[in-house]
Amino acid sequence: MDIPWVEKYRPKRLREIVNQRQALEKVEAWIKQWFHGRPKKKALLLAGPPGSGKTTTVYALANEYKFEVIELNASDERTFEKIRRYLDAAYTMDIFGRRRKLIFLDEVDNIEPSGAHEIAKLIDKARNPIIMAANKYWEVPAEIRNKAEVVEYKRLTQRDIMQALFRIIKAEGIFVPKEIVAEIAKRASGDLRAAINDLQTVVAGGIEDAKEVLAYRDVEKTVFQALGLIFGSDNTKRAKMAMWNLDMTPDELLLWVDENIPYVYYKPEDIAEAYNAISRADMYLGRAKRTGNYGLWKYAIDMMTAGVAVSGVKKKGFLKFYPPKTLRMLRDTKEERGIRDSIIKKIMKQMHMSKLEAIETMQIFKTIFENNLDVAAHIAVFLDLGDKEIEFLAGDKEKAAKIKGKTLSIHRKLKKAGIEIKVEIEEEPPKEVEEEEIEEGPEEETAEVESEEVSEEETEEIEKKIEDVEWEKEEKPKKEEKIDKAKKKGKQATLFDFLKK
Repeated sequence: MDIPWVEKYRPKRLREIVNQRQALEKVEAWIKQWFHGRPKKKALLLAGPPGSGKTTTVYALANEYKFEVIELNASDERTFEKIRRYLDAAYTMDIFGRRRKLIFLDEVDNIEPSGAHEIAKLIDKARNPIIMAANKYWEVPAEIRNKAEVVEYKRLTQRDIMQALFRIIKAEGIFVPKEIVAEIAKRASGDLRAAINDLQTVVAGGIEDAKEVLAYRDVEKTVFQALGLIFGSDNTKRAKMAMWNLDMTPDELLLWVDENIPYVYYKPEDIAEAYNAISRADMYLGRAKRTGNYGLWKYAIDMMTAGVAVSGVKKKGFLKFYPPKTLRMLRDTKEERGIRDSIIKKIMKQMHMSKLEAIETMQIFKTIFENNLDVAAHIAVFLDLGDKEIEFLAGDKEKAAKIKGKTLSIHRKLKKAGIEIKVEIEEEPPKEVEEEEIEEGPEEETAEVESEEVSEEETEEIEKKIEDVEWEKEEKPKKEEKIDKAKKKGKQATLFDFLKK
């Protein structure tokens, strides 16, 4: 597999970087301060447009001054744990130790607030250099921007890019017409990395088709067009064009290609070969996520496009493509997942549980809703569940309707009893109030509900729960005063009150 020219011709020394002299002088002056103590600001922020040389500067600097680079993509939340892990490397390893390190944080202009807080802590404790990169300086959180020395990179001109491309052409010993090089440089809009990738693509596809290839890149494709390129021929160069201007990540395209392999190939050995290519692509994608080295995407894309395209003999005639079952399943269950998440949040809030505990509790509640409608109704009242949430837990519309009817009866009974539901649970059930205190209360406190709405057995159960509620009282008040106060303020019930036998 050919090495991407972006990596093959990446400058190894600072002086090889294209037309960023002023920026590089500041970078070099800053790094030299680490050898004479520490600079005033222990972090450096390289700000400038894509492809202007920010990442290249970090690796050229590391090569010249013998640093080990620890690179993290700061915009990826999954790297926050890595940031914490590398705190030790940043502030416990001395600059003159055997393992000199340079921490490189890319895309800090896309970071979430929680990530910005971790990076700010990293900078405060650092004993080794920290370099950050951002395309948009003004979008970098102030919390970390104020802790860094800013170095601005200018956008490269068309002439700058053409000079860099001609050096690569000379090193490769190939011929590319000047007008093609000019067109590539013009389309790059100052992004040298994109220009080098375009040059390699044009050379791989044949100079005679260069204009067609470049024009094709400007056309946004649908996923079905991309699949047509992959499965429509045995041409690897054409298959590699599948990702061009496709508004989809490699992870998403992988699902589509994976789904349609059995519809395109008919020999078992060819299907196996295609899935082998998909498996390798998945390995590269997984490694890219774990390490933050998204340069591995290139290899993944090659395997899922060209690798699949040449896997065997395809079926003849019109090819119909199908969306991934995974995506269909997620689409079909979107509403159901939303209801489930809503129930979990209510359990977490009302019962002071972690998410994992809430998920386990929800499974218990599902069993209750399926088998004990009376208790289910009390739980529904306590959690303030909606119709769809009750139906989700009951798993049956008829059961859900019965539970809903019982919750309405409970609400009316509690309202007449002057009880409001307390949205928290106690460590222990409230102590029972002496029976004589309830008996001396007004009759309307335990008024019956309409017989057709609730059974006699259920009425007795509700009355018993009302008797278990603690009435708010002052220090040793008279019994009549306690009842009057309960009328005015209302009584509070917890989940224990609803479920207590």
